[in-house]
Amino acid sequence: MKNILIAVSGTGGHVYPGIALAYELKQKGYNPVFIVNNNKNGVSLKIVSTSGYDYEILDFKAPPRKISVDLFLFPFKFIKTLFAAKKILTKFSPKAVVGMGAYLSFPVLLTAKLKKIPTLIHEQNSIPGLANRLLSKIVTKVAISFKSSEKFFNKEKTIFTSNPIRKDIFNITRKDAASKLNIDTDIFTIFVFGGSLGATKLNNIMFDVANDLYKKYQDKIQFIHITGNIDFEKLNDKYKNLNTKKFITKYMNDIGNAYACSDLVVCRAGAGTVKEIESYNLPAIFVPFPYATDNHQYYNAKSVEETNFRLVIEEKNITKEQIIKFIEQNLSNKIDITRIVNPKFFPQEILAQEVLNLTNEKI
Repeated sequence: MKNILIAVSGTGGHVYPGIALAYELKQKGYNPVFIVNNNKNGVSLKIVSTSGYDYEILDFKAPPRKISVDLFLFPFKFIKTLFAAKKILTKFSPKAVVGMGAYLSFPVLLTAKLKKIPTLIHEQNSIPGLANRLLSKIVTKVAISFKSSEKFFNKEKTIFTSNPIRKDIFNITRKDAASKLNIDTDIFTIFVFGGSLGATKLNNIMFDVANDLYKKYQDKIQFIHITGNIDFEKLNDKYKNLNTKKFITKYMNDIGNAYACSDLVVCRAGAGTVKEIESYNLPAIFVPFPYATDNHQYYNAKSVEETNFRLVIEEKNITKEQIIKFIEQNLSNKIDITRIVNPKFFPQEILAQEVLNLTNEKI
């Protein structure tokens, strides 16, 4: 069997691109096998275990950043992890090994390098994490999502692929999407969502924005708002007092319906979100998660700020007035009720080709 191993850990921002890549490899006759970490939060494991793909668990924790007993023991645990990774690689004899960022990639790809197996890392964000910065010195190929991150890597082995995005969020008619969400097809629609890392301040400001705009424009504007678990009950109760069309939910599996009937987005700036909005060609206000490592969400958003009238506002500086002004500047945009978005190509198709190029095999 032609196996390709994909190492993932951390948040969904690292895992979902790996799953998108796995789908492309599977379609072409390869067997993607995930190596996933069983950490205390279990985010990556939960996602991978329900994806339908084979996976192996490798217990590994990032080194502590403070002097402690765990820091002293880390070298021994790291060596133990290398042996465990070697056992997995020997079991599957992969044609290539891919790291999707985050700390688990490091021992897996280092082991692959020692076993002389072709390797590739994919960096989702504009500012690369420490694991990928270190791995870039030893891997065969580096794939990047933002052209601005090229300066962090060796240009000779770096390729721009963009960030894999979910295919199932496209090819949806605006009419069908609006029907499923029970909102109007031909009204200017604002889509608001934060993320799994939290967006209480953004949620509260956006309700105030919605309240003011509904009073001013009444039946000419409507909102889709994904609140997250923590703020849902409070915000849902507030929205009930607004006698107008809206769709309020704590989470959406079928987020493509929200994109398909939206005219403007207010959201965080994870790499996947930025690329999805870019593919839909929507105006957007990005409010980066302020505690992201190296403030990478801010730089993700800044990389597309100049295109299609997008605005980046740091959370510490956000005001209701800024948001209302930006929305009102876009209210006159023509609403295409026949719109259906289907990209000509998907980044994961390019990424899959790059992976197979390492083995001298073509898709």
